[in-house]
Amino acid sequence: MKIRLQVPMLLFLLIVPLYPGCRTDNPEIRQAVTNQLQRYPESSLQDIYKSFFQDEFGPGHLLEDTAGARNYLEYELSEMASSGNHVAEPCGVGKNFYRVPLDLVKDGIISDNSLFSAFMESASSFRLPDIELWKKKWVEIVIVIERMNLNLPNFDEDKKSLADMHRQGETAVHHSQQYEELYKPHYRILGKEEWERLQERNAIPNNQ
Repeated sequence: MKIRLQVPMLLFLLIVPLYPGCRTDNPEIRQAVTNQLQRYPESSLQDIYKSFFQDEFGPGHLLEDTAGARNYLEYELSEMASSGNHVAEPCGVGKNFYRVPLDLVKDGIISDNSLFSAFMESASSFRLPDIELWKKKWVEIVIVIERMNLNLPNFDEDKKSLADMHRQGETAVHHSQQYEELYKPHYRILGKEEWERLQERNAIPNNQ
């Protein structure tokens, strides 16, 4: 009896062994994706990508213009309205970086100087990971997400767009338009250690 493999399965079996350590059911990835969708149920694959990317790369790629980064923080604070969100969220699986809401500054819990200093420390103290290794990690993340059967909006389009972006040597993305409109994100990326020090100095509860 001959057994015929469907083309997608055959491609899957050929692709996965190319990446050492690639797992098709990584519980850390599954939990991180689940957490993201619990907080932001209208997230797209692009938004999930951004969270995992931020945990790998932090804010370092944003700091070519330090003065501009400071000015934009002041502008964003002046334009935003606080939603009362004082909970920092781990990026991706939470190994390296956190999203710290600007509401903490807007509501007077921490100063803008303290936040920006921690932001700068986070950017300067973290060594950027290998881009090619990140691309391979993203392949693993996508495989796990596909196995979760989440029915994410525009999944196929986002998957192709992100793959095309990687082939062109690009890595950073914005939040999706839908995410921006629904959740109006205002935060800065801080290293895990920098956030914990800031949290301790300002007696911010660990209420994730």
